[in-house]
Amino acid sequence: MNKKYEVLEYHKILNNLIDKSKLEITKEKFIDLKIYTEKSELDKEFSILQDLLDFYKYDGGFDLEQLSNIRRFLKPISIFGNYLESEDLDELRKNLIVYRVSKSRAKNVRDKYKQIWNIFKDVNDLKDLENFIDEVVDDNGNIKDNASLTLVDIRKQKTIIFNNIKEKFDALINNKDTQRAIQDKIITKRNERYVIAIKTDFKGLVRGIEHDRSSTGSTSFIEPLNVVSLNNKLREYEAREKEEIRKILLRITEILRGKLEDLELVQDILERIDFLNAKVEYAIDTKSNIPKIINNTKIHLVDARHPFISKDKVVPLSFDLDEHDKIMLITGPNTGGKTVSLKVAGLFTLMALSGLAIPASEKSIIGMFDNVLSDIGDEQSIEQSLSSFSSHVRSISEILNQATSKSLILLDELGSGTDPSEGSAFAMAIIDHILERKIKSLITTHYSQVKAHAYTHEGIKSASMEFNAETLSPTYRLLVGIPGESNALIIASKYGISKDIIDNAKSYISEDNREVEKMLSSIKEKNDTLEAMNLEVNKLKEELANEKANYEYKIAEFEKEKNNVLKEAYDKAENYIKDMQNKAKALVDKINSDNVKKEEAKILQKNMNMIKQYIEDSKKENVVVKKYTKSDINFEVNEEVLVKTLNQVGKVMRVIPEKNSLQVQAGILKIMVSVDDVAKIPKKKNTRQTNVVNAKVTLVKGEIDVRGKNAEESIEEIETYFNRAILNGFTTVAIIHGKGTMVLRKKIHEYLKKSVYVKEFKDGHPSEGGLGITIVTLK
Repeated sequence: MNKKYEVLEYHKILNNLIDKSKLEITKEKFIDLKIYTEKSELDKEFSILQDLLDFYKYDGGFDLEQLSNIRRFLKPISIFGNYLESEDLDELRKNLIVYRVSKSRAKNVRDKYKQIWNIFKDVNDLKDLENFIDEVVDDNGNIKDNASLTLVDIRKQKTIIFNNIKEKFDALINNKDTQRAIQDKIITKRNERYVIAIKTDFKGLVRGIEHDRSSTGSTSFIEPLNVVSLNNKLREYEAREKEEIRKILLRITEILRGKLEDLELVQDILERIDFLNAKVEYAIDTKSNIPKIINNTKIHLVDARHPFISKDKVVPLSFDLDEHDKIMLITGPNTGGKTVSLKVAGLFTLMALSGLAIPASEKSIIGMFDNVLSDIGDEQSIEQSLSSFSSHVRSISEILNQATSKSLILLDELGSGTDPSEGSAFAMAIIDHILERKIKSLITTHYSQVKAHAYTHEGIKSASMEFNAETLSPTYRLLVGIPGESNALIIASKYGISKDIIDNAKSYISEDNREVEKMLSSIKEKNDTLEAMNLEVNKLKEELANEKANYEYKIAEFEKEKNNVLKEAYDKAENYIKDMQNKAKALVDKINSDNVKKEEAKILQKNMNMIKQYIEDSKKENVVVKKYTKSDINFEVNEEVLVKTLNQVGKVMRVIPEKNSLQVQAGILKIMVSVDDVAKIPKKKNTRQTNVVNAKVTLVKGEIDVRGKNAEESIEEIETYFNRAILNGFTTVAIIHGKGTMVLRKKIHEYLKKSVYVKEFKDGHPSEGGLGITIVTLK
């Protein structure tokens, strides 16, 4: 980390991230964390981080509790003849499980968080390696008994030998002659051999080899002679066991060596996830958000909270430095929060440019600064024997030399530490220089001349830390656009300094300073008044907006209710008309058979047309309906058409484009119908053979193909088809049923004989399909 950022407490942020990291390599990355210089790369990092924040908040996130550094195993694996110990294999397996589970979680939410899934999608989860290790190593990192057939036999023999040794010791312990020599009835080990604790004074009662004594010398650890051969045999099997385990571990390591590249990719991803996980955990703990990054030098902080001030005490800061304002000059009392404001601006800029979320609103904006340069605090440089002012000037000189037009400069108490008049002049000169170079800066000061200088120059935004004169304490609120007042004498009077002393002190203040203070006081009073008025205006606006919304809602409800009532009435009328039209069809049939007088039919037709026209006109006038484009009227006079609602063929007498309707003669009746209620009748081909109708009316063809269906399905489809064919003006149609076993043909012919739609039917001509097709003439 760059030491120049320490004053901003940036290192504390990094320490928090280091504490949340699982891997050493991740901790090192945070120690050397650099700011991004390319906006595209920073945008990409923030895009992934935002997905992860949402993933952790709403979908559980990753569980990295078992994560550890497996990179240290990769080099030993790569060397032929090396092998990993069982504990190492167990640790490797746990990391492979972490990777597999993490990948599975990412896959489950890949439609929501594509950026997260992209991290995993190109690398396998190595479940086969997990299985290999599972076959050999148990959950405690020990080699399983059944890791190999040889190991099974060895451990079985060891168990038998140990049981024999135990029997020998039990016999010794239970022997009346040797019981009094036993110090502890416990079998223990010395020099990798099983022994028993014997009282030194009675060791002659037990024949054997002494391997050790207690520190007091009162206890001797004896290997009885009858156990020596068993111990020897046990040691032999233990040696064979170690060799067999070595062979097993060599085999497993050889398998791992074949997957070395995949293991390296898995470790890369786990390190990446650990790095991002630390950022996410920090963001969630501090309620941080990702700011918008723009490609110029701008700072717009909304509800920014310094991360190292208690959540109960911190006062959010909001301020803006855009392209019109190069410098923000902050004034106010000591301990009022000026320095904190500078640190927040610098710290949050560094955090954002390093790819970290900041404890501020997501509405905050940070520009692509190339550096953050600061002079904060009044520490003297002891090593260089510099005074506070000398150190201050030296630091400013270095800052101005390093700064570019894309840098952010933070200067605390500019010009302090020397004579006030010279300090003020120096501060104003530095401000002019920074302003000329168009460098974004935040500067704090106490000098009245500097306040006035800033107020009268464009490009400088005044701000102050609010101070409550009644409670004699700062509120820590940043007031943008208002220069701060001097509060020293106010504080002195509140603490009991006599009025005479205060008045005398005021007499020593120069006339210029008094004018500045008057100006600042006047500005603050006017700002307070404007703020109160603005609150009142906003309140009235809100009330007006609520009233307007209520009014519009009531209007909309009324219109909706009106339309519903009218629509319901007209729907009933339309149903009535349809009923009349159905009756008219029956009447037409009677007229055509000369059963009704023509005069009665004309009167009925006239009344029906009048009612229908009245309802349509009234509906258009009163009911709000969506506009539609008129249908293309491509009917001609004397053309035969089918009136759908009457299921009656008629002849077009007159075309009325403006009403999107036709006058049709159906028998002796003349009726007005909508174009949508009329279908063209296809012209019949004049051929000697019975033709299949090919014209398409409302998507109905002159043939139906039921091959491959059973009789019941076929007849159901044919009946539906006949109904549509008649409505569309077909008189002759074809049923394609195929030959096959002729069973389907037989069932269809039985149905056709009884159908109310069929006039007659016959087999198709050989050129049309012969017995595989039936030609039907409809009624």
